[in-house]
Amino acid sequence: MADQTELTLWDSAVLEVLPKSAKTPADIVPIARQLSSRERKQVIEAYKAGSYELAVNFIWQKSITALKRELGTLGVQFLGEMLGRVELTDDDDVVDSITEREALRLAEELGVVSSTEAMRLRQTHEIVGHFARLDPTENDDEIAEMDETEAIRSLKACVKNVLGKPKIEVATKFAEFRIALESETLNEKDDRISTLLASPYFFRKLTISVLLSGIKANTGAKLENALANINTILPKVWKGLRDTERWQVGHTYVEVYASGKSTATKGLKEALLKVRGFDYVPENLRSDTFLKAAESLIKAHESFNNFYNEEGPIRALTKLGSTIPTPAFATCASAVLAIALGNSYGASFIAEPIAKDMMDGFTPDRWAYYLNQCLPGDIRIIDKLLYEGPARRWIKLVTKYDLDHINIKNVAVSALISAAGKNDVSKIGSAAIKLREGYYGKTKTK
Repeated sequence: MADQTELTLWDSAVLEVLPKSAKTPADIVPIARQLSSRERKQVIEAYKAGSYELAVNFIWQKSITALKRELGTLGVQFLGEMLGRVELTDDDDVVDSITEREALRLAEELGVVSSTEAMRLRQTHEIVGHFARLDPTENDDEIAEMDETEAIRSLKACVKNVLGKPKIEVATKFAEFRIALESETLNEKDDRISTLLASPYFFRKLTISVLLSGIKANTGAKLENALANINTILPKVWKGLRDTERWQVGHTYVEVYASGKSTATKGLKEALLKVRGFDYVPENLRSDTFLKAAESLIKAHESFNNFYNEEGPIRALTKLGSTIPTPAFATCASAVLAIALGNSYGASFIAEPIAKDMMDGFTPDRWAYYLNQCLPGDIRIIDKLLYEGPARRWIKLVTKYDLDHINIKNVAVSALISAAGKNDVSKIGSAAIKLREGYYGKTKTK
């Protein structure tokens, strides 16, 4: 890693498996080498018969399952660390453990697909979900049908990015660094630490997550290495860490202390003392209940039939009380905003009003905290603002809660608020892209 100026997960210079001349299912399907000859024949016949929804649904399920399995070669625990889902372990089945939306996010972050192709796969995911949600009891004449253009576009996205490749090449540079965090004790002058400090915020956040996960799960030499490395790295990154990550460190300290893990508690205490970080240690575990409720809501939102499934989790969240503990506020605010912003096809008629009722309780100080400390790293919300529907709902939220009167320190977030005030969807999208680049770094191509 010494020859790098910063870490990167992207490597968009991938082999083009789909010739530009391939424009019809008969041209495209034979390239899908991850399908059997029988499956390829059936897909072509389905397109010929006009059974577009059947064909696209089959292609999508094959693609997303293959994509999850390829991502799983890095280890489910590692994927969980990237997603902030510390409950995942390598014993979990990757296909069942991560949602389709999470798999697409990981594919982009790990360089499996470019940002443009990730957008096309997300569109396919939304198209499949949209037609799956239609009421089959309505008269056939009243049910919208997938058209040929949508079906072929979805087919091309799946074959080009997944099914047409013999193996997806996942970037491994950070995976190697992650292993080193538990297998070595890094000197503060190590080039890899200098590289980390020069890298986008995403990598610092992920590094802290990896170390905290290792401290909770490991014993022996791996634990000693993780503790030594967090004592070296945390003081170097603490000043630039957002409150979301600082609370994560404090919460981990509470966990290991409550579990009676004396070595982990002592080592983490030393790291917190170095940065005067005990202000971020929760006094109680009330925040755990809020966090778990918010995570259940996010899971419902990012799964199929989400408009129907969101009601139960969001009602459960509201029953916990109107005052959200600060350590849980970032996750709760993200979950509630996700419901309020919806997706390209709209928002839940039942859950959206409940989400807005919850946001009515956010004080100006809480909004300022979210916009300055949380939103710059809230990729779930940032990605939504790339689409017109959520962007227009964002405009209404900015107006309703007078967010343009809040002091915003982040330039891209300020632009996001300003664009909403001008009712400019295009500029909202541009500001969202800037936020993504500030978090992940700019996409690198060869």
